[in-house]
Amino acid sequence: MISLIAGTLLFVGCLYGGAGVRHYYKVRAAYFDELNNLCNLLIDEITHLKTPLIKILEDFAYMKKSEFSKHISVFKETLKTEVLADKRSIEQIIDAAYLRRDEKIIIADFLSLLGKSHSQSQIINIKHYKNKFEEISVKARETYRVQGSLAYKLGILLGIALMIITV
Repeated sequence: MISLIAGTLLFVGCLYGGAGVRHYYKVRAAYFDELNNLCNLLIDEITHLKTPLIKILEDFAYMKKSEFSKHISVFKETLKTEVLADKRSIEQIIDAAYLRRDEKIIIADFLSLLGKSHSQSQIINIKHYKNKFEEISVKARETYRVQGSLAYKLGILLGIALMIITV
């Protein structure tokens, strides 16, 4: 009886481990997809409507519960208090476990440039960073598709194997 319980606990642990790895890659892919969506929104709003930056960020983060939206909400609050946010404070805002160091630096550079120049140069900068984010997003989606599903399936198989061995 104890071996059955131990085997079941090992199976559930391996299942959660595989699901955790898959979730890591899923959040990472979703983060960069939303970052691309923000770039598209910024380009449209700045080009056509001349909407203030804080209003764009408020509209983007409204009613979303993703990690990127949380970071944008904190960034928006920082902009309200500091007018121009420096790069170090932005890096602290986007300190997330699923972002590599170089990606954090790129995102901090992007966010620190917002609102610091006239609209035409901002649009050029946003398009430049959007290209970088699209490359990272494609890689992140591919990694999620391959490694995320592989980790989940291997978690199930490892859990079944450990359950068989213990029972």
